[in-house]
Amino acid sequence: MVWFSYHGGHSGEFCAHATSTLEEVVDTAIARGFTYYGLSEHCPRYREEDLYPGEERLGVTGLAAAFEAYATHAIAMRNARAGQIELLVGFETETLPPDGWLKAMAQLRAAHPFDYVVGSVHDICGRWVDYSATATAALTADLGGPEALQLAYFDAVTNMVETLRPDVVAHLDLVRKYEPAGFTFSNRVSRAVKTTLEAIRATGGVLDVNCAAFRNGYGPVYPLPQILEQAQTMGIRVTLGDDSHGVQTVGVGLEQSLAAIAAAGYRRVSYLTRADGWREALLDTIGPRKC
Repeated sequence: MVWFSYHGGHSGEFCAHATSTLEEVVDTAIARGFTYYGLSEHCPRYREEDLYPGEERLGVTGLAAAFEAYATHAIAMRNARAGQIELLVGFETETLPPDGWLKAMAQLRAAHPFDYVVGSVHDICGRWVDYSATATAALTADLGGPEALQLAYFDAVTNMVETLRPDVVAHLDLVRKYEPAGFTFSNRVSRAVKTTLEAIRATGGVLDVNCAAFRNGYGPVYPLPQILEQAQTMGIRVTLGDDSHGVQTVGVGLEQSLAAIAAAGYRRVSYLTRADGWREALLDTIGPRKC
């Protein structure tokens, strides 16, 4: 059996909106039977206006120092725990600052021996898409309505995929986080989603089937069933992401991700190894390792 997640591993040690130490997160992954576990801490942000609430005490300089400490600590743990679990060390990107994000992410990628990169979009022109329902509603109104917001978001994701070419594409339809139960995208937005999927296929990216939406009460796992079904027909690979932010969420909800993957028609799920790159596992061979 193989058990894996590549989007998550955030810890309160290096992320202000997470809990637990990185060591506690890793030890929990081992205890919960993971054979491969990805650590993908959030990248630093480079402008004061881009800080999450609660990060003011660190500031831009403190965030950069925290990220450097994360990279050093995570790589050391990757080596120290090698006999118990295969840790893969990466980071989660931002499209910030709006005019210089690509250069900033490329510099981070080159600065340490990372195993992979998780490509995420959380903002539109420097305004958060997913931080709070109130902030998202204000952004939606300023852009001219939900469809305009969604089109801008998927355009940003497409651009991120085509230019950064991340290994894993995170929570593809994050923009629908605060939509009501039963939500579906309009035909126009669905065409934009297809363009994004085509970019993922063209660049060889792997789609994060992320259980955080389900776990936190925001509808099905990311992405929606119809998007997963379309990805499957296009031959786009998928992997698992628990989007954990502390020991309490390590691996929690991944069964729903697997169920969504199976329902979309997939028979195999991709997992990343340090020695051999991406490999594939049949659905019935995926699950926690028995102690």
